[in-house]
Formats: sequence, structure tokens, C-alpha cells
Amino acid sequence: MKAEIIKFIRDNIDFKSGVFQAVDGEKRLIDVAWKHNVHYIVDCFNGILWDYVTRNGEQVSLQGTTTKKPDEEWLKYTQKLVNQIENGDFNHKKTRSDEIAEIIQKRNLTSYMNNTKWREFVHAMDEEMSVAVPYDLKTLFEDSHDEYFDTFYDYESFNYYDFKSIEWVKVKPVFSEYKFRGMLIPDEEIAFDVEDEFIMLMKKYSIPYEYDVENKVYIIYGYKGS
Repeated sequence: MKAEIIKFIRDNIDFKSGVFQAVDGEKRLIDVAWKHNVHYIVDCFNGILWDYVTRNGEQVSLQGTTTKKPDEEWLKYTQKLVNQIENGDFNHKKTRSDEIAEIIQKRNLTSYMNNTKWREFVHAMDEEMSVAVPYDLKTLFEDSHDEYFDTFYDYESFNYYDFKSIEWVKVKPVFSEYKFRGMLIPDEEIAFDVEDEFIMLMKKYSIPYEYDVENKVYIIYGYKGS
């Protein structure tokens, strides 16, 4: 079925000067490259086609039409997108990395973490802590931030693991949870103090942190101003 879809797309779309790249044929069905490292991609997830444009390996287009099987409307959209690529519309389109670099430069920020350190942090909090510890997270793209503490460190909860856009994470290893006991009875407070455990893991993975005495949280900075 996938081979038929690939053949149908290749037979019905004029990719002009684009050059077909080798693909695995399972998840990635189509990869066509142009100059300036611009690519037109068709991926397949659970039988659904998803097409988009990348530059330097990062998506620079909105998600295209998703479909189980290409039809005339899908082909028209795709041909229009390919024509835009051919005309150079994406040659200088900003990637997320470009936008992050601009923010860092504009705010004169210094990087304190990298992907490896963030992955170690997530692993430590999710796999090695004895309890789920609340944290708050802010990205570089937020002009303002509403405090919200979560206890899930999975892909969707932790900024989709887009580590390079994380400005800081605030961790609260001393906290309380409240258990409902009834309408007329006060909730039961369950106190947790895993501060020593948290500090031990930060030292184990050489993850830099600061302590905010006033708010009683530990801050792991992805970036910090001078």
C-alpha cells in the first residue's frame, strides 16, 4: 500500500529541480531536496500521511493536509507547496534554532544546560526520585509566565523535550499533597521532603542549580542573563 502511495505521489507531482533522497519507506515515504537544504517531506503515522517543509532539518512550514490516501485536493495543495519551494519561498525561512539564537542574542543570555544535561535531569526526576516532584517550566518564547507546577516528566508534559527552548525549570522538593476526606472534613495533608535526595541527584549528574530562598524552589537555568 505504501509503495502504491509513493508511486502515486511521484507520478502526479512535478517536483521540478527537487532531488529525491533515500528513505526507509516505513515512516518516511518521500524526501525531496532543494538548494539551501530545503526538503519536502511526506511521513506516515498510523496510516495517516503528513507533509511539511524543512530547512536545515527543522520544520519551517505549517502542517499540510493530512490524509489516509492522496486525492485531487491533496495533490493540488502539495503541488502549490512544491512550487513555493521551487520559487525559493523557504530558502531563508527562520527555523526554531534561528529564533532561539535571536532571543539569546537580544537578551544577552548565557547557556547553562545542553540536551544531554536536560535528558539526565528528566531521567533523574522521572526514574530515580522516590516521589514525583513538582516543577514549573518557562520557555524562551514566553513573554510572561503563569506559575504552574506539574509532576509529570513525560514528552508532552516536559515541553515535548524541546530542551533548547527551555529558559528555566523550578523544582520544589519540599511540598505537600492533599487527600480529600469528605465534604465536612478538612483534606488530609501529606508532606514530602526529598530535598537531600534531589540535591544528591543534581550532584550525581553535575547539573547546575540555584536555590531561591524566598520561594523555596531550586532553579535549573537553561539560559540566564549576565
